[in-house]
Amino acid sequence: MSARKVINRKTRYETQHAAEVHEGHAFFPYAMFHDVVVNLIVVLIIVAMAVVWHATAGPINAAHPTGQNGILGPLYEQIANPAVQATEPRPEWYFLFLFELLRIFKTPAELILATIIIPTVWMVLLISWPFLDRGRDRRLSRRPWGVAVGLSVPAVLIALTIAGAIAPGVVAGSDISTNPQINALPGSALIVSNGCTTCHQFPTGGAPSPGANLSNGSAMFGLNQKEIQAWLAGGANASNHIMPSYANQGPTKISQMAQVIASLKAGKVVPLQ
Repeated sequence: MSARKVINRKTRYETQHAAEVHEGHAFFPYAMFHDVVVNLIVVLIIVAMAVVWHATAGPINAAHPTGQNGILGPLYEQIANPAVQATEPRPEWYFLFLFELLRIFKTPAELILATIIIPTVWMVLLISWPFLDRGRDRRLSRRPWGVAVGLSVPAVLIALTIAGAIAPGVVAGSDISTNPQINALPGSALIVSNGCTTCHQFPTGGAPSPGANLSNGSAMFGLNQKEIQAWLAGGANASNHIMPSYANQGPTKISQMAQVIASLKAGKVVPLQ
């Protein structure tokens, strides 16, 4: 029975091969022409996206120091802030799965496993799988192991990439106050991530100079969050040309930082204004 199936399969293959040779087209120039056309379309799409990006994103000027967002994103990335001493580099999206593996495996021995051994095993398995799976049947229902491996590997990579993209930063839990409720405010993480602790003193530390001591909030504006917001949005930079303007952060983030500074003055969390 099995020998008859092999003969029938061979006969069907030879018949189909003969028909393709007689009626089909040669690789050159037909298939090559199709590849050239598809590649040209892809290049034209990239060029069109670049043109739309440049045409819709606003320029960098006094009103918009970092440019304005367009249809396909901002014109330029945010200008580097020299006041930030501690940076938190993140990889490009295609390396986020390795970034997440580094968060899972933390000891030196585990880091070798995460960065070298596991990716190498995946690549070796990918290269060797055609030699391991020698089944003649191409139906997916008859190849459970191949389908399982083929679906599990990209599923794991996608899950690790998503987890690495939404992973919290190391500064998200930084404490600038002895009050846990103030530390839980979104503005507290913004103050740390923007490098405010490198110039200002806070209840849990920071630099005693050159900026004002903010351990008890702002001595200039007290609980007035509107004036603190204006100071952060550019008033400080216009006054001393040292403190950077945070106008590019947007009004929401500026108001959140102002709430924290006012809360330090009050000694408790004050409502956001």
